Amino acid sequence: IIMFANSAMIGFGQGFQPICGFNYGAKLYSRVKEAFWFCVKYSFAFLVVTSIIMIIFAPQFIHLFRDDAEVIAVGAPALIFQAITFPFNSWIVMSNMMLQSAGRAASASILASARQGLTLIPLVLILSHFFGITGIQLAQPIGDVITVFIAIPFTFSFLNSIKEK
Repeated sequence: IIMFANSAMIGFGQGFQPICGFNYGAKLYSRVKEAFWFCVKYSFAFLVVTSIIMIIFAPQFIHLFRDDAEVIAVGAPALIFQAITFPFNSWIVMSNMMLQSAGRAASASILASARQGLTLIPLVLILSHFFGITGIQLAQPIGDVITVFIAIPFTFSFLNSIKEK
C-alpha cells in the first residue's frame, strides 16, 4: 500500500531529475534549488493527504489483501505507524534524486541504501527482539526518521556548496 503511493512520488521525482541535472550542468544553481524546494513541498503535501487517507482507512486497506481478522489486527497498526512518517519520504527521495543528478555518487548511494538497508534491517532485528511484533511494525517508521536525519546534512551540504558558486 505504501509502495503504491511511494511509486507515484518516485515518478514525480524522476521528472525532477532531468530538470535538476540540466540546470546543475548549466550552472543555473538557483533553478536547482527552486526545483528541489518545489518538489519537496508538493510531494510532502501529496504524502500528507495520502497518509491521512491511509490512517483513516488502514483496516480497509489491509482487508483488500487479506480477509483475516488477525492479519488486519497486525497490519492496520503497521500501516498507521508507517503512514505517520510517510511524508518524510518527500525529503528523502527528492534529496537522493538531487544528489544523483548532480553527480554526488557517494552521498546518493548512502542515502539510497539508508531507508531499506542501513536502518531497516538492523531495526527489524533489534526491535523485534525486544518488542516482538510491535517492534517489527515500528521498524520502518523509525528507519524513515533516521534516514531523514541522514539526508538532512547531505542535502544542506550540497545546497550550501552550490550557494557558494
